[in-house]
Amino acid sequence: MKNLLPCFLIVNILLANAQTVLPIKKITVFKNATAMVVKEGTANIKDGTVKLPIPEQTLYGTYFIGSGKDNAVKSMVFKNDTIKKKTRAGSVWQYMAGNLNKPVTIYYTPTQSVDKSATGKVTDYDLYTGIVRFTTDAGKNMVMHVGNIYQADFKEDPSAYYTADSIKRMIILKPEKATDNISLQQVHMTGGINWIPSYYLKLKDDKTARLEMKATVENYAEDLNETETELVVGSPQMSNSGKQDPMTYDYLTVANYDNDYSGGRAKTYMQSNTVYRTDKGIAAGDAFFESNFNTQGEKTGDMYIYKLGKINLPNQSKGTFPIFAGTVEYKDKYEGSIGDITNYYSTRFVPTEEKTFDIFHSLEIKNTSPVPLTTASVMVVNEKEQFVAQDELKYTPVAASTNVRLSKAIDIIMKNSEEEKNREDNAKKIGKVNYSKVILKGTLNVDNYQNKEVTVSITKNLSGTVLSQNSEGKVAKQNSYNYINSSSEIKWEVKLGANDKKVLSYEYEVYFIP
Repeated sequence: MKNLLPCFLIVNILLANAQTVLPIKKITVFKNATAMVVKEGTANIKDGTVKLPIPEQTLYGTYFIGSGKDNAVKSMVFKNDTIKKKTRAGSVWQYMAGNLNKPVTIYYTPTQSVDKSATGKVTDYDLYTGIVRFTTDAGKNMVMHVGNIYQADFKEDPSAYYTADSIKRMIILKPEKATDNISLQQVHMTGGINWIPSYYLKLKDDKTARLEMKATVENYAEDLNETETELVVGSPQMSNSGKQDPMTYDYLTVANYDNDYSGGRAKTYMQSNTVYRTDKGIAAGDAFFESNFNTQGEKTGDMYIYKLGKINLPNQSKGTFPIFAGTVEYKDKYEGSIGDITNYYSTRFVPTEEKTFDIFHSLEIKNTSPVPLTTASVMVVNEKEQFVAQDELKYTPVAASTNVRLSKAIDIIMKNSEEEKNREDNAKKIGKVNYSKVILKGTLNVDNYQNKEVTVSITKNLSGTVLSQNSEGKVAKQNSYNYINSSSEIKWEVKLGANDKKVLSYEYEVYFIP
């Protein structure tokens, strides 16, 4: 044990173990790695003041403290202060610091290959210089550096803790009345804590599915012990969420204002697909993922707040909590889009080959739950509990619908081709520029190779003015960059029977400079 921990690291060790004075009553966690912390408790008044540690990750302009009506806060000073802190010993020199005047035999650096030892007591120890005064049983006083001592044998069970001075940013609070104690409430926003939602969607039949949501809470801020915890769905304005409050540092704000708080490890997000299973309410013979439950919540303005109740989550840890589970309605949805494959205004050319385009299979989910769905990862399995897909479920209010994409529809084929049908030279003159006009005809072939009926939503984009389209296609257009030709869009809802096929057609005109 000759390689001992340097004494100058003591302060850092103690700071890491500093504890808050006021217990946390409630914490409200947002999805941007910030949270509002409410602390309440009674603090002792000594020499007319109260000392409280400053929360290290307090965000700019969010720290407020108040007291009861019987004794108001007169002033607060934020400064570095020296406090006594007790911590667990982890090395020989720390055990010696915590066991002054206890019988011990020490072994220190040998000279000329001969071990040196002495029996007596450590009567004085300067933690910052590492100098130890050791008084032997024979009354001899030895002075040495603690780094030379590599073993200590105590005659009785030694204390596993030691006490030292710690430098810490403190609040020196002065109340109006010099009583024994004062009731305080402290509110601040903090970084270092985050929550990440995720969903599990199990298809039960061709119309209904079970949707379960869990929340992973990442805590790199403070210990949560039986703490009322809320999780917020919504995006409140936080203009200074990236800056520390001036009370947390000991230099001028003007030199720090542009230095954003990085959030440290709290920015390292974890997306977990672990499914939370609970046996609560499951009777004998019931299957997993069948019972419904809801975490208590409430809508407040533009936000929805899930109330987890009292939770325990130590600092530097993560936990998963169930939010809700229930049945939702869904329907299969197939969709495909085709860009402007010709762009005649720019290319003056019509491709002759037929091109194949992807059709995607999605689920249109209606939110029939009593709570809004927040944006999060969703894992989809079928009724046989086989993996189907993983996608992102977008924010969806109650009673609204959203889409979850599953995969390419390999059994539905869509092809598109275009050809020149007619041409007219000098069809329009704008200023001194003569424009010619071409009429293009497009054909869309959609084949369904499945043994079931499907509806396919198809979107065709083109540069030009649509003249006609079949199968009740809906046309929308807007001005484009070349101003003479509009940017158009045709949308079809195509119903295909089992092993059915359909042909869609359209015509459009394009003006161009020959």
